[in-house]
Amino acid sequence: MAEKKFSKIITPILLLAAISVLSFFMNKYRFSARHFVFPAALFILPILFDRTFRPKKIFLPSKEGLKLFLWVTLATLVFYPPLFFAYNLGFMHRALADSTSKELLNAVTKGLIAIAVAAIPEEFFFRGYIQEHVFSAFDKKILKIVSLKNLFTSLLFGLVHALAFLDITRAATFFPSLLFGLFTEKSKGRIFYSISYHVVSNILAFILWTFIK
Repeated sequence: MAEKKFSKIITPILLLAAISVLSFFMNKYRFSARHFVFPAALFILPILFDRTFRPKKIFLPSKEGLKLFLWVTLATLVFYPPLFFAYNLGFMHRALADSTSKELLNAVTKGLIAIAVAAIPEEFFFRGYIQEHVFSAFDKKILKIVSLKNLFTSLLFGLVHALAFLDITRAATFFPSLLFGLFTEKSKGRIFYSISYHVVSNILAFILWTFIK
């Protein structure tokens, strides 16, 4: 029994370490296939090495999470763009750029590509595996909103992004990660809406950056 408990703890730790090291070295040395290898690792490693993780119906939508997803997505589309421009133009002293239709199309294309290389594999690993499987026992809520398992997962999410892009500012993905985690919790462990919001966030960010130089 003790051996099983130890295995349940050590396996996720080793997988997280492997993901972190892989993301760091692949980006440090600009490995050409990193955009394919890393997403594949997020899928394969937990299924291959953690036999206690066998997700079912994880990608299906649920009516429980739909209302929250719609309200948060609407709020993001309304409030995030002005905050984005206020920060970049006012605080960072950047300038507006004349975005062309080609640049906008490229931004949307990047966002759609990111579905396969980022949104789906990241939500599968971090929300489906780490949050809802590894940290499943830590469901106590903080301020009646954020659970400990969501908080712990989001901290790891931000850390891995900082390593993956070799940029400490990428740790700010901690904040949208809290929303991804909340969607998953509301959906009773399913990641359909966390993936969907991940996609919306990526496409919106790519589009907004075309207007900044």
